Amino acid sequence: MHTLIVSDIHLGSSVSRANKLLELLNTEEYKTLILNGDIFDDLDFTRLQHDHWELLSKVRQLSDPKYGVEVIWIAGNHDGAAQILSRLIGVTVRNEYIFEWNKKRCLVIHGHQFDRFMTQNPIVSTIASWLYLGIQKLDTERQFISRFLKRASKSWLRVSEKVARGAVLYGLLKRADIVFCGHTHKAMEKQLRGIHYYNSGCWTDIPSTYISIGHDKIEIKEVE
Repeated sequence: MHTLIVSDIHLGSSVSRANKLLELLNTEEYKTLILNGDIFDDLDFTRLQHDHWELLSKVRQLSDPKYGVEVIWIAGNHDGAAQILSRLIGVTVRNEYIFEWNKKRCLVIHGHQFDRFMTQNPIVSTIASWLYLGIQKLDTERQFISRFLKRASKSWLRVSEKVARGAVLYGLLKRADIVFCGHTHKAMEKQLRGIHYYNSGCWTDIPSTYISIGHDKIEIKEVE
């Protein structure tokens, strides 16, 4: 068994590294691909660049049974009307996904459900997203300012730790041994209350990160 978990690609955003993810999908060997939320930045398809469409085409190709790859898409807070978007790439959208690995129960969920600031302040979060989009349009080619602001905002709100704690509590309710999240854009591995927690990071920063699940180990890997 070889599974890849990727999250927070944010197709449509100028900081999305879709080309690097496409390279990974074309070179890595895997039987299951889990897209753990925020595949899109929003529903404005006019923002999708050429390599974004190429990545979507690759995912749609992989979803064809003849390729022997199971593609799982977990909805994130940026994915909007995910059921509509799922028709674009031919993959059914789920809110969470449970599977077994080495006799351990694994739970995959995006993680925004445990971000209390976002869930309790939807208007502020929406305004912040609009401002961030404006900054992206004005930023330089390497998008240093945009990436810095995204990291700083997540750090200031201490989102990573909050999501980890919330995900682990939810994992206990679901009788999970391992929980995988995204949302925070920060790769993480830690043990909490007997549950092994992983965060797959994002594909909008350098390096980008993802999770690789092999026969006997789970790794967080980087792509420069």
